[in-house]
Amino acid sequence: MNKSLWILLVCAAVVQAANMKLKIPIAMSDETYVLAAMDAQMRQKPEIASAYFKHLYEKTGQKGYLYDSLRMYEGIKDTALFSKAIEEALTEDPEDKMLLRFQLISLLKEGHYSQASHKALILSQLTKESSDYLLNAEALVKLGNFKSGYGELKKAYDITYDEETADRMALIMYTQLGQKEEAIRFLKEHIGAHGNSKIMGKRLGSLYADSGALEDAAQIYETTYELSSDPLIAQEAVKIYTYRQEFQKLRVLLEKSEVNDPMLLELYVREKEFKKASALARKLFKRDANPRYLAQSSVFEYEAATDHNDSVLLKQVIDGLKQANTEIEDPVYLNYLGYLMIDHDLGVDEGMQYVQKALDKHPDSPFYLDSLAWGKYKLGECAEALRLIKQVESMIGADEQEVKEHLKAIENCKTKEKK
Repeated sequence: MNKSLWILLVCAAVVQAANMKLKIPIAMSDETYVLAAMDAQMRQKPEIASAYFKHLYEKTGQKGYLYDSLRMYEGIKDTALFSKAIEEALTEDPEDKMLLRFQLISLLKEGHYSQASHKALILSQLTKESSDYLLNAEALVKLGNFKSGYGELKKAYDITYDEETADRMALIMYTQLGQKEEAIRFLKEHIGAHGNSKIMGKRLGSLYADSGALEDAAQIYETTYELSSDPLIAQEAVKIYTYRQEFQKLRVLLEKSEVNDPMLLELYVREKEFKKASALARKLFKRDANPRYLAQSSVFEYEAATDHNDSVLLKQVIDGLKQANTEIEDPVYLNYLGYLMIDHDLGVDEGMQYVQKALDKHPDSPFYLDSLAWGKYKLGECAEALRLIKQVESMIGADEQEVKEHLKAIENCKTKEKK
């Protein structure tokens, strides 16, 4: 039988529903007890796991198993069970430092902060260990004594230079002790001496941003992103660059982080880098299957081209727009498709149909009316083309280069002879 399955069967057989008591099989090896305890822990049965470890302690006398048994109780909501187990263990060895730490944790969980602080102070004076300073700091902060809590954190930090301790120190300095500049300076010094990290970079960035030093905040966020590859950190820098309208820095960050491709696409369009915009829109279409990105990719591909009469280019662009418009029927892309077909004589009648669909949605758009006028011109319907282009001129004037060219051509239009 599979060993893991056998352990599960053993666990199921010995667990009794009443009061979650265990009947421990005496024939099991120490290794099997450990595996059974780990299995119970993974199944979120901490009381069962604790019972297995406690049995191992009683069997072997190894303190590590006793500590493991108590650790299982840390995740139990009933703090009384945790407290009771600790007190029972302390009656056997009241000087055991690990058991005293478990007692402090129990007091903190139960909200007995003054008692926890008093006992933690005694223990830390005896051990001079960072973990005991941290327990006292936790109790003091819960009591609202931030100055003393900070002092205990500093004692722990001076031993380990732990970044999580540094993070808590900086936060208390900045938010509770009114030492904003000191908090920022402390974090900078820590990073300078011990290196940057995700925790340190995020905290320093947030303090910079809160104090109004947005340029410094963006720089540390970007540096921290390069270290951690955490997209959420990059997003913080993105927010700042966007707010400050530092578009070049924003573009560089978006290109290397890929945390907001739609925003990067907007930047490419803003800068008229249509070749990059087309490629990125195509990538987004493949990723999201959003036909709007296919339409955008097709438009930008045409705009980026140096030869707008290239037959391969035109086929690809028109096919892309047709595919996209079967799903979205956006008037912008309907008009763009129709105008391309009209302007390049690639099915003027069909192109007119697309333009008309756009006009059905926005009948007063001068740009769609211009496309319709151009289609009428291509079909030789000069009078109607002239009426429409004059309507466009009355709406937006003739300053637009394309409107000016269309007006001139249509005014010189000669009606095609009908055969």
